[in-house]
Amino acid sequence: MPFGYSQFLRKEGFKTVTIDEHVRYLEYFFAYVDARYKRRKELFEITPADIKDFLHSRTDSKPQTINKIISILKRFFDYAWHEGKVAVDPAQKLAYAAIEMERLASPTYEDILTMETAYLQSEEPIKRKCIFILTVAGLRPDEFAIKMDEIIVEATKVKLFISKQAHERILTFLDKRAEVLTQYINSRHGYIYLLSSTDRNGTEKPLQRMTLTINLQKISEFFQLESSLTTNTIRRAKAHYLLQSMTYEDAAAELGIDKISLMKLTAD
Repeated sequence: MPFGYSQFLRKEGFKTVTIDEHVRYLEYFFAYVDARYKRRKELFEITPADIKDFLHSRTDSKPQTINKIISILKRFFDYAWHEGKVAVDPAQKLAYAAIEMERLASPTYEDILTMETAYLQSEEPIKRKCIFILTVAGLRPDEFAIKMDEIIVEATKVKLFISKQAHERILTFLDKRAEVLTQYINSRHGYIYLLSSTDRNGTEKPLQRMTLTINLQKISEFFQLESSLTTNTIRRAKAHYLLQSMTYEDAAAELGIDKISLMKLTAD
């Protein structure tokens, strides 16, 4: 990929399969623009109208695919702007596609990602949005006890240290997820935990399992799901999703478990 973008993504920790997907959609975009203008348009000449026309040309794509493309273009042009390759970011004000969710009895992980995109753009409580972000990332209830000093906020990303014996890992959140998390983190000065509950004496405690369950029920009601989402159903859906492109070792590491646990999680 020109402009050093592939190398940038690799340094940011993106996996090869994800980098390939980014490159593929960017090549589609630039090929469309070149064909439309019958010449190779320079990067600084790209306009918001070019991006919108490209998105409109993909009439056969589902809303979640359109939103994936938008996310890729936003990330690329944000990189180009920070690198001084464009004076104005043409994708900065690009809005995600509106998504209408149908009633789902057993949503796939792709469905859940679509829900997350829509939910983060809603007017729902920001604490609940953060709970949804972490649940979609695959956290178990006992992993929500993230302390404020285990968080690093950078310019365009948020890193969380998930402490679990024998399965410690760092989760990195980007784009809208990072924006929401950063906003909530900035409101938590003086707190011990990122997400917490308060007992009758006013003592702060890590987010309680019941509170987590209630919030997931509220999210499920928002999407009119037939059954309430749980951390386990989301982790199971994510496990199946990861195994489409990852080895058992990599998928297990992503979820913070061993291969045996992964096999049990995905067993029918």
